[in-house]
Amino acid sequence: MPTGLYEESQAEAFSLIIVEPLKELGTLDYAYFCITSKGCMTKQSLGQKLSSLKVGQKIGLGYALALSVAVSGTIAGFGLGNHYRQQAEEQEEYVRNEVELLQRLQSRVLQTRTHQQQLIPLAQYPDKFQDEYDHLLEHGVEVQTIWAELRAFAAKSPALHDRVHQAAIPNFLQTYDFVSQGYSQEVERRVEQIRQLDLASPSDVKKAQALMLEFTNSDLALEFDGISDDLVSLIDQGYRELEEAENSQRQANEFAEKIVAASIVLSVAIAVLLAILTSRAIAQPIQALTQVARRSTEESNFDLQATVVQTDEIGTLAKTFNQLIHSVKQLLEQQKIANEQLETYSQTLESKVEQRTQELNNKNTQLQQLLEELQRTQVQMVQSEKMSALGQMVAGVAHEINNPVNFIHGNLTHVQEYAHNLLAFVHLYQKHYPDPVPEIQAEEEALDVEFIQTDLPKILDSMKMGTDRICQIVLSLRNFSRMDESDFKAVDIHEGIDSTLLIMQHRLKERPNRPAIQVIRDYGSLPLVECYPGQLNQALMNILANAIDALEEVNVKRTFEEIKENPNQINIQTSTIDSEWIKILISDNGIGLHKSVRNRIFDPFFTTKSVGKGTGMGMSITYQIITEKHSGKLNCFSIPGKRTEFIIQIPVRQKIREVRSPIL
Repeated sequence: MPTGLYEESQAEAFSLIIVEPLKELGTLDYAYFCITSKGCMTKQSLGQKLSSLKVGQKIGLGYALALSVAVSGTIAGFGLGNHYRQQAEEQEEYVRNEVELLQRLQSRVLQTRTHQQQLIPLAQYPDKFQDEYDHLLEHGVEVQTIWAELRAFAAKSPALHDRVHQAAIPNFLQTYDFVSQGYSQEVERRVEQIRQLDLASPSDVKKAQALMLEFTNSDLALEFDGISDDLVSLIDQGYRELEEAENSQRQANEFAEKIVAASIVLSVAIAVLLAILTSRAIAQPIQALTQVARRSTEESNFDLQATVVQTDEIGTLAKTFNQLIHSVKQLLEQQKIANEQLETYSQTLESKVEQRTQELNNKNTQLQQLLEELQRTQVQMVQSEKMSALGQMVAGVAHEINNPVNFIHGNLTHVQEYAHNLLAFVHLYQKHYPDPVPEIQAEEEALDVEFIQTDLPKILDSMKMGTDRICQIVLSLRNFSRMDESDFKAVDIHEGIDSTLLIMQHRLKERPNRPAIQVIRDYGSLPLVECYPGQLNQALMNILANAIDALEEVNVKRTFEEIKENPNQINIQTSTIDSEWIKILISDNGIGLHKSVRNRIFDPFFTTKSVGKGTGMGMSITYQIITEKHSGKLNCFSIPGKRTEFIIQIPVRQKIREVRSPIL
């Protein structure tokens, strides 16, 4: 944020905090306050005005002035801070969109250039040449589309701030405005020339390759490469602007904190000053009254009278004190009667004590309930923070893994194709030249070409399977976390179940002491269901985790062979109840639950696990997610020693759509 802007904001804040509250005070005329250039009030005029006020007005004035300064400063601080913070957030959002467009354009330019260079070696294979050219045209169209988006984006650029980078985009667009189109046209022209050649002839193939090679090294192609180079600097500048936007947000927060702190310090100073002046106007009459009270107590002289010199509350206090001394005599006479009555009262004291004890016990019970509620809330908050951090981490990891894996996964197809072609070429060569020269034969034996021909396709196939598996895991992580879906959304319930199972695959797979847990899916035809996807996935994960725990507990007393004969199973069944409701049934063949446990399974902090293995909040949070967040139903049925099943019923459409805090 510029320095001049901060100075103007500080001046506005001083006016809001000091001048305006003094103008609006109802009990004190603004004319008695003289605010100098240093912000000081005239002490003499203030003292004269205070002397004419009553005690309540003096005290109320001090509180009102100090409180108004503090409140005004706080409001001004947070208001100005929020204003500049919003500007910084708008700047950050704009730059992020800009960087995303630039990165997409850079990716398509590089892909277009790569496909064009691949046309050179593929000139002798017309079908592959055409496929590569089709890919080039597709990416060329994407470059033109993104170019138009970038032009429109730059044209509607908001004047959020003075940006040096803001002029760089139009300059970049103007510099390379016709390069991309010219590049595509030139490629198309040369491809048409190549199509007129006889690619079955080696000489024409060389001509075709020469045409594409000449274009690859042409000035137009180099200018097209320059687009990618300039995009690198534009993207770097964009990231620097993101960092500047974050710094602006921090500065806005610090600015707000300074204004709030200044208002608090000023209100304290005003309160101290008014306290001193008020005490002087009140303390002296009270001291005189105190001396009379001390003498009457020490000397037991109840004929003393306090002097009344004021008509305010202190004068009234003095008159009341005089009446009090007069009443003391009457009270002493009544004391004897009171002592006689004391014995009667003592007889009823025991019953009153019991009554009060019962009231205290009731209060203690209420406090205990409040404490338990506070503990539940604290655990839910901690769990919420954990799951939020986990979701952000999972989404971030999935995003970071997705780009390089997609790059590897996409290029593996070309690598497999090239490898198969090369192996076919070697096989054809061996077929027509079975007796190579000794040097080639020795190198063939050293390389073990026969083994390579057999093993290389297997390696490439296994790499393809591996990248497919990574892509599935990344997709499941993103589906499970769903960090960008904080409101109701219509989703495929089966997709969430599969993602949750994939996340928990490490607990389901085979282990040295037991076979893999069998998961039997019996999916019905479900419509898209409106829900909080991430929270519903968490509820499913909690139920599945409990099922796995139950199976592992029953496995403790069984051998590997016994488990294999009677395998662990988790059944997941989905169906529609009617057009408005769907049902999810999750069951296991574990140890089951006794009735006493089943009746308390959804209670907060209730757990049957050992210390350190459970908080007792998993099923309570699950119940809250299903019933409160989704207006559904969650029931548990169990046969001890045989099986346990949970039945989830959720409406297809949510009737009440109100923003609720996430429960994790």
